Amino acid sequence: MKKFVFILSLSLIFASCGGGGVSYTAEKENGKPVIKGSDGIMWYAEDPNDQLSKLNQKSFTDAVTFCRELDYAGHTDWRLPTIDELRTLVAGYHDIEEGGRCKVSEKCNRISCTTEGQKNPNDTPCSNPETGIMQGPGPKGCYSIDEMGETCGKYWSSTPISTGDSMHFLLDFADPSVAPVQTDVPAQFAFARCVRK
Repeated sequence: MKKFVFILSLSLIFASCGGGGVSYTAEKENGKPVIKGSDGIMWYAEDPNDQLSKLNQKSFTDAVTFCRELDYAGHTDWRLPTIDELRTLVAGYHDIEEGGRCKVSEKCNRISCTTEGQKNPNDTPCSNPETGIMQGPGPKGCYSIDEMGETCGKYWSSTPISTGDSMHFLLDFADPSVAPVQTDVPAQFAFARCVRK
C-alpha cells in the first residue's frame, strides 16, 4: 500500500508540473468544426464551408469584440486566448512551446520576460533568430499543431503587458516568436483564434 501511495504521489506531482502535455483532436460540435484540448479548452476552427472566413486578421479591439460576440457551434461564451493557451498550440520550436525557454506567461507578463534566461546578449529565447524560415511541422511549414489548419501567422493573446500602456503579447506561428505589441495602433492586425472552457 505504501508503494502505491508513493507512486500515486509522484504521478500527481508530475501531472501538475505542466511541460506541454495537452493533446488535441479536431471534432464537430453542433455540426461545426472545433479543436478540443485534453485541458478542457475548446478552440474555434475554421469552417471550410464558410464563405466569409472568421479567421481574417483584425485589430486587437476588433478581435476582442469578435470573440466576445461569437455565436458558434452552439456556444456564446467565446473569448480571446491567453498567451499560455496559445503556447500550447506551438509545435516544432521548443523555446516557445509550453514549458520552453521563453518565460512569457500570464504570471510573467513584463517586456523583460522576453529576454529572461538569455545565455548571451544575442540569445533570443522568445523568438527564432532565423526570421522568415517556415520549417515547422504544421501545415505549410507553420510552427503549430496540425489541427490548427493552414491559417499561419500572428495571433492575438488577451495577456496584457504589465506596464498597462495598451500593449499585449502576440504569438507568431510563422516566424515563430512571442512578442509585445502596441494594441491601440489601428494598422496592427493579427488573427483571433477564439477559445472557451
